[in-house]
Amino acid sequence: MTASSPSVAPASAPTRTPSVLAILVVRAAEPALRQCLHALASQSYEQLGVLAIDDATDDDTHELLERALGRSRVIRNDERLGYARSFASALQQPAVAAADHVLLLHGDTVLDDDAVASLVEATSLQAAPPGIVGAKVVDLERPRELRDVGRAVDRFGHAISPLQPGEIDQGQFDRILDVLAVDGCAMLVDRAVWQRIGLYDERLGVDDVDLCWRARVAGWPVLMTPRARVQHGPEHDDVDPDEDGRSQRYIQDRNALASVLKNYSLPSLLWVLPVGTLLTLVRLLYLCLGRRFEEAYELLAAIGWNVTHFGGTLHRRRETQRARSVRDHALSRYTASAGLHLPRWFQTAERILEQQREFGEEDAGQPASQRLRHRTASFVSEHPVVVGAFVGAVVWGFAARALVSPNPLVGAVLPSFPAAPGGFFTELVSGYRTTGLGGTAAASPGLAALGGISYLSFVNTALAQKLIVIVGPALATVLCYRAVVRRTGKPGAAVVAAATYASSALMLWSISEGRVAQLFLMAAMPPLVERMESAFARIAPSDGRVRFAAGLAVTIAVAAAFVPGVALAVGLLAVVGLLLAPGRIRGLALVAAALVAAGVLLFPFVPTITAHGGLGLWSGVGQLNPWKLLRFSLGHAPGDWTPALVLPVGALFGLALARGERRAPAARAAIVGVVALGLAWLSAAGYLPEWASNAPVYTTLAAVCAAFVLGDGLASAFGGLERTSFGFRQIGTVLLTAVLGLGLFLQALAAMAATWGIGGPGRIPPSWAVLSSATDSAYNVVWLANPDGEPFPAPGGDPAGIVAAGDATAAYALTDRTGALAVDIGRPLTSGGVDPLESTLREILSGTTVHGGALLAPFGVRYLVVPEDRLNAAAEQAVRAQVDLEPVPSAGLSIWQSTAAMPPAAVLRANDETRAIARSDDADAIQRLRPDVTGTLDATPSGWSGHSGDGDLATIATAYDPSWELLGSDAPPERSFGWATSFSGASGDVDVRFGDQFPRTLALWLLAAVWAVALWVTRKPVRR
Repeated sequence: MTASSPSVAPASAPTRTPSVLAILVVRAAEPALRQCLHALASQSYEQLGVLAIDDATDDDTHELLERALGRSRVIRNDERLGYARSFASALQQPAVAAADHVLLLHGDTVLDDDAVASLVEATSLQAAPPGIVGAKVVDLERPRELRDVGRAVDRFGHAISPLQPGEIDQGQFDRILDVLAVDGCAMLVDRAVWQRIGLYDERLGVDDVDLCWRARVAGWPVLMTPRARVQHGPEHDDVDPDEDGRSQRYIQDRNALASVLKNYSLPSLLWVLPVGTLLTLVRLLYLCLGRRFEEAYELLAAIGWNVTHFGGTLHRRRETQRARSVRDHALSRYTASAGLHLPRWFQTAERILEQQREFGEEDAGQPASQRLRHRTASFVSEHPVVVGAFVGAVVWGFAARALVSPNPLVGAVLPSFPAAPGGFFTELVSGYRTTGLGGTAAASPGLAALGGISYLSFVNTALAQKLIVIVGPALATVLCYRAVVRRTGKPGAAVVAAATYASSALMLWSISEGRVAQLFLMAAMPPLVERMESAFARIAPSDGRVRFAAGLAVTIAVAAAFVPGVALAVGLLAVVGLLLAPGRIRGLALVAAALVAAGVLLFPFVPTITAHGGLGLWSGVGQLNPWKLLRFSLGHAPGDWTPALVLPVGALFGLALARGERRAPAARAAIVGVVALGLAWLSAAGYLPEWASNAPVYTTLAAVCAAFVLGDGLASAFGGLERTSFGFRQIGTVLLTAVLGLGLFLQALAAMAATWGIGGPGRIPPSWAVLSSATDSAYNVVWLANPDGEPFPAPGGDPAGIVAAGDATAAYALTDRTGALAVDIGRPLTSGGVDPLESTLREILSGTTVHGGALLAPFGVRYLVVPEDRLNAAAEQAVRAQVDLEPVPSAGLSIWQSTAAMPPAAVLRANDETRAIARSDDADAIQRLRPDVTGTLDATPSGWSGHSGDGDLATIATAYDPSWELLGSDAPPERSFGWATSFSGASGDVDVRFGDQFPRTLALWLLAAVWAVALWVTRKPVRR
């Protein structure tokens, strides 16, 4: 670089006026540069010199500076250095050392005529002279808008301003403020400061907070004087060249961490760093869940920068700590806790209170009742989201109190979670199914979500279970609100629609029965329906077809991972869209692409869903009572009463009130809702094919559509109501308001007074203790009941299928001694053993055998359980006729114990007859089985192991697959009982392993990569 020293008045004696050297850094021909130079020339302060730094500009800036200041006062950088390094290079000039103060100026800063004088004046107003003085900064284009009046920091180094966005200067900060940091666009720095601690850390760019913090640590006060007023250009112009491609958030996070590492004392770091690490992990989780992956990457990059530059930071820390003369405690009043920083919600509360004060002034002199009505109405209309969130939190907080207890939740159909989060991932990656009747059917990808939630719940699956049940309804409500507000653009209408959805009988039933999968469906259905409507809308999606299709695919895949039957809802929405929506062809193409992509995201789970004729799409739960179904009730639960009609009745009014561009979407949603309710009834009545029968999915779709129609009607009703002549619209709006007010109030009372079906140990029938305490070894349980759409008592879960046996037809389920399991969420009972099991149950129910215990022995079944008064007489009589099923005295449940039972994995002492029976698939042969069990095999992460005793035939109730191996033996697996697996010659220590794990492992790695790509495509762009 080339430069000549400008002439500056020498450092004055104490009695003389201090000299100031303004260091002006110019990066381009700023629009305000001429104003900046003119303002410098107009300053009233006489002891002022100017040194300009031309930061390698490529226009006429240099000539302009030389004409205004003279060649000797202008330095030109040979390459672009940015503000921080340009200021540092200026300190090497002799004129700088001669000045009492340096004034750091940006090229887009315009000083008031007395700004420099006011800055210098502030240095002598208190006993301890400040080391740094800043100005009141206003916007260059909007001079009444405040930009900076001094800043504090939070405990982790992030700058905090007391200003609200766009705050107008009304004199509210017209006093000298003692602050932690000031804006560097016009900063007066005492010579002793920069000689002791330097200026900016050049690695961090123009970080005003770091510089002022270091000055504070060294003992110098930092002041903001409002008498010095400057106008400053756009904030993005302050970014140094090295950070041009980085987001502002990255720079803030990087600089904050570096400042913390340098400026805190060691005792402070010992608690700030651990707490900051925990908060960073929470923030990373929040960003990832919100698909803000670029922001998460920027956060990690900011941390990585500090790791790689730790050596330089440590060197600067030593310098800062050597200059320390003030303890951290003395600076704590400049952190967030000092009151300078108000969180966003506190700022919102402050604005609300200010509005209410204004309303109070307007209503002065009015009667108290009128003032109360006016202020309440204005508050609710202006802040519906705040009101809705507060009321919802109070209601749900009171309603969920019984779910918050030290004991794990049990009861109803709540599935049992593994003892540790790793159990979800073990089942997910396993090449074989460890539950039910085995087989190679893949587990749902939803297990990854459940495992992740469990790890985040402090590695506590019981806590994760509670969080899903408690937080799930709140999440579903928020997603419904967001879907309706995107659809209508009216927050008030969206709040009411979401509230009716949250208080519906369907939602309360899902909570009461602990339906984890259904709660995920309740959360996923609103965005799914909204996206499907957007696909068929007249206007193409604004975010591009590829991104839209990917987003729809992710939504479908997430829902289908927990409830595969959501594909039926997608099909119904697509058919209605194709028939009635304006964007038919585009919508069909988008939905088809999304379905293909969703199939890829769910593979290898798709074959599991489609096995046995699409059994994965089926649900045995339903409601035959049309009156109950009309209020979206699928079973007995809190809120299952007449006031639950608030949602369908509100939707009916909404359809009548919908106007303009909202009429057609409301009509389509109403048609979908009505058809979905009809399909739900047909599913429960058994009139639909098995693959098309899923009453919970259809009912959930109908409830979402009702909420959407209600939102459309409310958005139309309250938009311009006062400008229309009196008529049906006004009457309908009044009636709708009355229905909603009364219905929501009564549903809220029902929720708050609810006795949930899930809770503590008392929610399990006492008679279940007969089974759970009978033996320590593993066993399976068959549940039987009428196909009435009801689940089995806890812990039996939902029906897995229906056995047709004439008058003795029954629904059934197969569980282990624990009951329904969370690792089987979304996965039907499928394998080669399902047909033989149903055939066996048909033999028992039809009365063609009296040796049901022997027929059930290959399935590892020890007990047969029937809910009290829920099995038809023909079926119950057939069960009682079995000679090897002995009734067990119990209350509430009818229990039969098999006298011919054997464990699901056992070693038998086998003679020729036993071997012949094991090799047969004939029921007449199998019913002669009298197993002589000599050893029990325990489940391990990769198979089964145990000691054979003196037996030699290992039988395992898992579907036959040639990949099973008996370690230490060349004997191949044999198909036993027509479907199971056995090994001959199993003696001594028996270890059975699955030998074909690699394909599943590879498939899941590929699946993880596909999900990563899908989430990246649908990410939210980072704000730069």
